[in-house]
Amino acid sequence: MDRETCRRMIMSEDFIDFIAPIYREITSEEAERARACVQSMDFGFQAIYVDKTLTDPVSLEYYRYNSIPNCYQLMDLEAMDEAGISVVQSYPTLNLQGNGVMVGILDTGIDYRNPLFQNIDGSTRIAGIWDQTIQDGPFPEGLDYGSEYTEEMINEALRSQNPLEVVPSMDTDGHGTFIASVAAGNADLEHRFIGAAPEATLAVVKLKPAKAYLKDFYVIRQDAKCFQENDIMLAMKYINDLARKRNMPLVLCIALGTNLGGHNGTSLLSNMLDAYSSVLNRSVVISAGNGAVHRHHFSRQLGSMDETVDAEIRVGEGVEGFVAELWTTVPNVMTVAFTSPSGERTGYITLKQG
Repeated sequence: MDRETCRRMIMSEDFIDFIAPIYREITSEEAERARACVQSMDFGFQAIYVDKTLTDPVSLEYYRYNSIPNCYQLMDLEAMDEAGISVVQSYPTLNLQGNGVMVGILDTGIDYRNPLFQNIDGSTRIAGIWDQTIQDGPFPEGLDYGSEYTEEMINEALRSQNPLEVVPSMDTDGHGTFIASVAAGNADLEHRFIGAAPEATLAVVKLKPAKAYLKDFYVIRQDAKCFQENDIMLAMKYINDLARKRNMPLVLCIALGTNLGGHNGTSLLSNMLDAYSSVLNRSVVISAGNGAVHRHHFSRQLGSMDETVDAEIRVGEGVEGFVAELWTTVPNVMTVAFTSPSGERTGYITLKQG
């Protein structure tokens, strides 16, 4: 299957996305027959894009939980003084400024024209940008969607009268630029600011928005910003490949989070982050959750077989549906019942392992 066809499949709402281990490589002939596109990830995983008319609807009745990509939302970072970064930077004998290290940002993109990401001579400190949202530029190596803009192309853009004509990638949200500036922004004396690693090389991925069918599956508002697990995993592959080509240590900086999953490190993305962090000269930095005041979570330990516990779920006005996940440890099996505000009750629903 040619790359342009694969690109159209990956971006199309008529194709649904899955994550699966690579038991064996799928040949191009098999993919052609199945009207499917495959993208290889690191550590033995792959993203598979399948025509929705040729497969079962997205449901846990038909597919394993981890095979359906989770959706991740944007997170914020606190001040550098709170994190202790300023103290480490000013330690006289260490001189920890990030020189010779690559910092990978996968987020809403970056404003590459900002002087915070340029050298003294005006050249860029960005080794490459993979913009997953732009489909008319050059493919990244080994990936069949989005457009890659190299360091040379970014420098050409910075020398141009109209940089966006050369490199059209933009951060219209500002979150990715903010994260990149905190992680590796230059010193800005006027605003008394400096990033954690101001001499580091940057590698950037602008993530594409989650598809509408996946937002429907998780009952997420269509106007909400969220990103698919498979796009995040492929973004990490791109950044890791870039660091490997340059023979540089890599810090993956991820300011994304989700309320989905067991929060026990067993999601596919968690497993992949563990794998990266176990590789020599690879490190992973993840922002802490900032949703504590929203009270999205509830936990309770049941002491006996017959014990029950009540949990009130407050649903906003006009909300037509929501997703709630119930997690326990194996081999426990739980049942659940729902009671409406008017007293209607579903009766107990048995939850089966798997």
